[in-house]
Amino acid sequence: MKTVISFTRNATLQNILFDEYFSEHQSIAVIAFNYDGNGTALCRCDDRLTEIEKANLRKIIFGVDKQMLEAYLSSVFDPESENEEIHRQNGAPLFRLPALQNMKKYDVANLAKQTLKEVQALTAGTFHYYATAAGTPVENERQQDRQC
Repeated sequence: MKTVISFTRNATLQNILFDEYFSEHQSIAVIAFNYDGNGTALCRCDDRLTEIEKANLRKIIFGVDKQMLEAYLSSVFDPESENEEIHRQNGAPLFRLPALQNMKKYDVANLAKQTLKEVQALTAGTFHYYATAAGTPVENERQQDRQC
């Protein structure tokens, strides 16, 4: 299987809430975009074949507006804050990652508040949790195009 483009997680920014929001995988190699006709990508993530939905793939490739990430983090600890990324049951957020599911509500809220402070301190308007891996075929093709 040929890799179209690959990404690696920015380890300096690692946080389980970012893993929940973007993806929990350290490395992502996109094999096929829109392979199911619904925008889902077929990927090799940490040496496992996986699907990544269109919305998450957009976050991985393009990053997210810092305000959207701030709204997500606020909605983790503030039940009055509405966000389409957070699903609730009995007022508590539902997470897909087992590590977050097993944390106490108070601990998750504190983590979200701390993470929000860190995000607000960033100067860039767009937040990138993943970077393009060096030496991917797409980057090599772009470099060859520049040389021609």
